Amino acid sequence: MRSASRGNDPVRVLVVSAALWLSACGGVIPAAEAPFPVDPALTVTQGEVERTVFAAELNVVLLAMTRLPTGVYYRDIEEGTGVRVAAGREVYVRYIASLANGTEVDRTAPGGPPLLFKVGDGVVIRGWDLGMRGMRTGGTRQIVVPSRYAYGTKAVNRVPANSVMVFVVRLERVR
Repeated sequence: MRSASRGNDPVRVLVVSAALWLSACGGVIPAAEAPFPVDPALTVTQGEVERTVFAAELNVVLLAMTRLPTGVYYRDIEEGTGVRVAAGREVYVRYIASLANGTEVDRTAPGGPPLLFKVGDGVVIRGWDLGMRGMRTGGTRQIVVPSRYAYGTKAVNRVPANSVMVFVVRLERVR
């Protein structure tokens, strides 16, 4: 008798595929209402970021990103090869900040100096402190930040209150 491994079980593959499809479409079937047994590890919790519609030009694909327990998402657009970012390290970055609708709200000045800050010191929004960890020098990362880890309930400059933010960050140096 052949035993199916968990990863190759056709029913499990179908359930995982359905869960991914539902999450991509923004729907979730509660386990109690599912027409088949649902593994709790496969259920998708809908958060602020998952409910957000992103402008196409931002190229935000949540299924291709890593989700931190805080709800911050990230993906490396270009993998760096240098030193990794860790709490307490000073970093030099260039960035573009956008709202989910694609409106650019901030960036480092072209030709100007990069932004310098110490990761974890609260100098930048919390979503950056979380989303940059592990990034390597020379890399470019997209970070999607829920409002509570961006500017929260306060409107700041061109950023309305309760805004999900999308950042593209280029890590130039870690010291």
